[in-house]
Amino acid sequence: MAELTEAERRDRERSIMQSAGPLTTSDKVSFFDLNTMPVVSVMSEDTPDPESAMIKIQAPVNHSDAGGYSLLCVRYAPDAVVPRHRHDVAQVVLVLEGELWQGNRRFGPGMGYFTPAGSAYAVKAGPDGVRLVEFRHSPLAFETEWVGDARAQQ
Repeated sequence: MAELTEAERRDRERSIMQSAGPLTTSDKVSFFDLNTMPVVSVMSEDTPDPESAMIKIQAPVNHSDAGGYSLLCVRYAPDAVVPRHRHDVAQVVLVLEGELWQGNRRFGPGMGYFTPAGSAYAVKAGPDGVRLVEFRHSPLAFETEWVGDARAQQ
């Protein structure tokens, strides 16, 4: 399979995130139920099937307008590693189940962090995986930049 260009990768990532929940707008009330919402596997070139995906997502708040918000529920497989990267928008992350590591800092249920736009970080899921939510004052069309040789590590 031919390697994707950076633009193709960005389009693919956006498409996956946008497909993880119903598109709504920030000027209307919307409701969601994570218990009944479909789970979308984030597939890569080396993932053989959706069940083996390292990351699975749901997007209960998925605004399409530029001033909108997003709430992304993410499940990382046990010991999954997301290499060093940064986003062009700030985010708030709250761990719901399992544990997540940033270097030697551990986040368990009820713990989380705020990452300003442009701040680079890497994460690793605990041995039982992790379930968390990511909140952004941005639609699910933000940019992710992989830092250093992080793309080569994926």
